[in-house]
Amino acid sequence: MTGSDAATKSLAVPAFLVALLPLAALATLQNGLPVMAPALMQAAGARPEAFGWVGGAMGLGAVWLYMANAAFTTSLGPLTSTQAAAAIAATGVALILTGIFALMIVGGLLVGFGYATMTPAGTQIMADHTPRARRNTLFSIRQAGVPLGGAFAGIVGSSLVVAFGWQVALGGLGILALLIVPALLAAPAALNGPNERRSQFRIARLFEPRNLTAPFRSVATSPELVRLSAACVGFAMVQGTVNTFLVTYATADLGLSLTLAGSLFAVMQSASVAGRLGLGFVADLLGSSRPVLRVLSVMSAASALLLTQIGADWPAWQLYAALAFTGISISTWNGLYLADVASIAPDRVSDATASTTFFVFATYMVTPPIMAVIIPFAGYRAAFVIAAVGALSAGLVLSRLWPGGKSARHS
Repeated sequence: MTGSDAATKSLAVPAFLVALLPLAALATLQNGLPVMAPALMQAAGARPEAFGWVGGAMGLGAVWLYMANAAFTTSLGPLTSTQAAAAIAATGVALILTGIFALMIVGGLLVGFGYATMTPAGTQIMADHTPRARRNTLFSIRQAGVPLGGAFAGIVGSSLVVAFGWQVALGGLGILALLIVPALLAAPAALNGPNERRSQFRIARLFEPRNLTAPFRSVATSPELVRLSAACVGFAMVQGTVNTFLVTYATADLGLSLTLAGSLFAVMQSASVAGRLGLGFVADLLGSSRPVLRVLSVMSAASALLLTQIGADWPAWQLYAALAFTGISISTWNGLYLADVASIAPDRVSDATASTTFFVFATYMVTPPIMAVIIPFAGYRAAFVIAAVGALSAGLVLSRLWPGGKSARHS
């Protein structure tokens, strides 16, 4: 083993923790907002489904980050950008706490920007310090931090809202995000990557017009990245719809209590933790994530359609079982596609991750507002049916029946 290999191996554990823990903390915040959506919209004097605009703003913040990734994450380095992103997300929380709808939208944008940074930053850190043969497993374990945060938000967030009000619940999540900044001071400086990889940070670069085309130019360099990005749009459509509207659907349409709705959200997220771990292991055994992703597209569509059939008269165990299946289906693809990106573009992991994830969060940006327009006229069930179509399209793009759809095996 060379000195370089030994140094890389010695950083494997801290690299994994730095990639996982901030992601879990900001995922708790990101998922906590939909859980608190009914209370947030009531405080703002808006209809429950109007939260779709706040959800869309979170997607827009993420899209902004992915367009300007080279100016932010690449320039600062993955470790420093994680600290900055946590502070930005906490600022977004402060704006949402005002209870003013317009400021809630701006706050959602900042939360989305901060949360989105975790993906290219953490992926770069792990790509630098993770054995290639274990990437599907370890990337899936790391991405399990997202639903783990969602489960915590579903249980604790809804309980805090009922007991102390939404301001206390959301303020606590904001403090959790802010604590990331001093905590990462203890992380090894080497995790920020080599100096030659970074450029001088300038705020003005975040607003350069050329950022608008950067993800398209980056993805276009690889047909496999194009196909993977197209498939991610379908997966993101169903995940974004369910995550954004599940609690509101359960309370406003089905008449369930916020506590029960929050518990269902938590079960869905918890099930996806187990699903991400198990499916990442299966993908490594198969040598490719593509067969797993194709199966998940069918399962995701079935889950969205299942949600149209549940009712307030269902026994609690049936509701929990339905949401557990939904969690395994719609929220387990993320780590698989990130490992795939790292294999397709090993020499530019941060850039390729940001560029493909741009399309994921662009979908998160436009889907909730579109559904917020559709729901008052056609209902929540129509929104879930549309999402199911998106999920099936993902499987079609990755299918061997699609032009160039031969299953890829990446070492």
